[in-house]
Amino acid sequence: MQARILTAVVAGWTLASVLAAAPAASAQQGQDARKPSSSEPSRQTAPHPPFKWWAIDKYKQELKLTPTQTQEIERVFQASMDRLRIDKDDFDRAQNGFSDLMQRPSVGDRDFQRAVDSLELARYNMNKERTTMLVRIHNILTPDQRKGLEAIKKRNDDDRSRGDGDRNRNDGDKNRPR
Repeated sequence: MQARILTAVVAGWTLASVLAAAPAASAQQGQDARKPSSSEPSRQTAPHPPFKWWAIDKYKQELKLTPTQTQEIERVFQASMDRLRIDKDDFDRAQNGFSDLMQRPSVGDRDFQRAVDSLELARYNMNKERTTMLVRIHNILTPDQRKGLEAIKKRNDDDRSRGDGDRNRNDGDKNRPR
């Protein structure tokens, strides 16, 4: 049971590191020229779109993904991304509201508590959706495919820690799992 949970966590971590900034990427489209002002809270922006490892032939072959699995993972991903975009918008609104309160000279404790509750609930909803997506994807994979995904992640982490990840990448590997 612990091995199963560990596998889910590792597979989730692999995807989470790439997908964490995904909603910011869609929100950033069309706003690349706009620089945040000093009063605006800093926002995470995605340097590239979410990585879809299940759509790359190299990884599909290595993991022996079936076309049905690939389609099912894509379906789960798209549904979750739709919800994550909404959750990210809610989070941004809550974060802006909290930042606005922080700029005021005096604010009541009750107002701060409401803003904190709103911000933390929005953060929770994003994390819950991302984790749920990762569990759903994990459940589509076979145990051997999960092990293979862990091996890919470890290999890519090793490459990156040696500095090989950025210098020796070809275009097909530009967005590989990290």
